[in-house]
Amino acid sequence: MTRILSTPPSTSSRETTALSGMPFLSFAELEKATCGRWLVAPGSMDSGVERLTDDSRTLVPGELFIAIKGELTDGRMYLPSALEKGAGCLLVQDDPPPSVLQAASASGCPCLKVEDSLAAYQHLALWHRAQFPQARILAITGSCGKTSTKEMCAAILEEHFPGGVLKTAGSTNNHFGVPRNLYRIDGATRVAVIEMGTNHPGEIASLVRLAPPEVGVVCNIGEAHLEFFHDLVGVAREKSSIFKGILPGGTAVYPAAATGAEILRAAVPDGARILAFGNGSGADLEYEYLGEEDGLFRLRLKWRSSGEERLVRWRLGGAHSASNGACAALAATAFGCTPDEVVAGLQRCVLPGERMEVVERAGVHWVNDAFNANPTSMRAAIEWFGEVKPKGARAILALGDMLELGGDVVQIHKAVLEFARKRFPEACIVAVGSAMCSAAEALVEDGRLISCGDVEEARARLMSIARDGDWILLKSSHGIGLTKLAPR
Repeated sequence: MTRILSTPPSTSSRETTALSGMPFLSFAELEKATCGRWLVAPGSMDSGVERLTDDSRTLVPGELFIAIKGELTDGRMYLPSALEKGAGCLLVQDDPPPSVLQAASASGCPCLKVEDSLAAYQHLALWHRAQFPQARILAITGSCGKTSTKEMCAAILEEHFPGGVLKTAGSTNNHFGVPRNLYRIDGATRVAVIEMGTNHPGEIASLVRLAPPEVGVVCNIGEAHLEFFHDLVGVAREKSSIFKGILPGGTAVYPAAATGAEILRAAVPDGARILAFGNGSGADLEYEYLGEEDGLFRLRLKWRSSGEERLVRWRLGGAHSASNGACAALAATAFGCTPDEVVAGLQRCVLPGERMEVVERAGVHWVNDAFNANPTSMRAAIEWFGEVKPKGARAILALGDMLELGGDVVQIHKAVLEFARKRFPEACIVAVGSAMCSAAEALVEDGRLISCGDVEEARARLMSIARDGDWILLKSSHGIGLTKLAPR
């Protein structure tokens, strides 16, 4: 990691700087914050940059471009492009080619070398976030449903803080994405809803250090990334790190019936409030999923502290959505949102593409929930599909491989196929990918179970069997590419 010696300048100094017309981040501050060494020195250390980015495609003139060296790419490859677009400064980990340094010197673009460009990028995100102390952070993690819960939280909070809510863009929830979202915080931000993902032990802890939350949320504990966490207890230990970083006087929100609930509670710092949601008595927020009625789905919420109850009628079906909605409601309550604001926010919430998305083409309804998958979310999606599919409509389930499971992968996939066949005994099931196909081979073939080695083979089979009035579920890990089958 980059050796960081300095602390972020105080907010008051930033306000004074802004009023004086000086740059948001001076070259002197940049050098001090990163302990860097100038390869091309600036003409004046008092000048600087207004913004920074790690993406040369979105760079605007005068912006600091940070060339991050990652596992899959090296940002140095994009230094020429950054210079062509008028970068105001370059930050690198390794020496650029001589031609780049010559071009930078000729154009008057400073270039700063640091020990670790990713660590510098993250530290500068911390520095940026510190300039806006009015922005409170709600951090969310979970085995599945993180993005859905993030969208629900943001929709509710927008009712209470109109125009003041920032949320993680898409699923940028890792060590690159969390800093990128912190850079989006500005003077208008009242709450930043930050999603945090993990697939290896210790990753949540590192993300929480970047964005210590006032409210930390674990939306669920499920069978995700078991290749690295081994079991649900290991998942709970990793997710509990989000609570360890809660700011003094903050709030932890978790599912009362989660496996490893005691691990989650033990991670909460002294003095922080602990709130639980659940579909049984004793939870701080009780919820009950009431199913579909007149084209909408119903969710009953009851707050224990006030005794208030509300009925939510919304577009999102399934018991898993009801759980996510209750989680979001409780988290938003910690920021002062009222029950009426909770209802209004949930009822206008729309999830991003590839999550519970229904598209009709040529009489066939494609139900796309193939952004991610693990055994927990697979079963939830299959149950939900049974609710949204009209009675009498023929069902086709295209189920693809679930990645990073560890253990007996074939047996885990076989259990999902058995669950699907039990829930839809007359449906055609298309197994896609090596693990699903191996699992299918272990089942008795009855003509309604079709194995496809890849997405293109699945496309051909689905086109040959789909007919007017059919409903087709697409569910797999994103890396399988099953979402490509959904019409646009």
